[in-house]
Amino acid sequence: MIRKLVLIRHGDAENRRLGETDAERHLTKRGLKALQEAYPAFLAPLKDDLDDLQVWASEAVRARQTAEVACDALGIPHDAIEFHQSLYAQDYDFFYGELEAADGVIVAVGHIPFMEEVASDLAHRMMSFGKGSVACFDVPEGRLSKAQLLWFEKGPRV
Repeated sequence: MIRKLVLIRHGDAENRRLGETDAERHLTKRGLKALQEAYPAFLAPLKDDLDDLQVWASEAVRARQTAEVACDALGIPHDAIEFHQSLYAQDYDFFYGELEAADGVIVAVGHIPFMEEVASDLAHRMMSFGKGSVACFDVPEGRLSKAQLLWFEKGPRV
């Protein structure tokens, strides 16, 4: 049963280049640096949850890079990242199904508008998710319908 859900929007990404797919876009150097500076403080409240924490990410390069920065901030190896197509496809039904089957604390790194819409749905209010934003929800009894926003960090300035 899931205890907490942490939603993260990837950091500032490069513009798409000719011949490159959307999924191949990397974080900008400034975007990566901003996350590396901000995430140790942003994610510090999760340090007590490392025993049952899972990091999920979209398969897009920029989401993987953001998940790696989150892992570094938490002191966990990059190979702990699980890639979930539901996060790149922004498939609500599949993502919520994956959450219902999950245990512990899930840190999910994805894209806009999905992360913003999921966070807004869980918080029962509109949440603006800038690049690199992080929202943490308590999930009482493993029921997403009872989720409560614990904390929210707007993404770092780039």
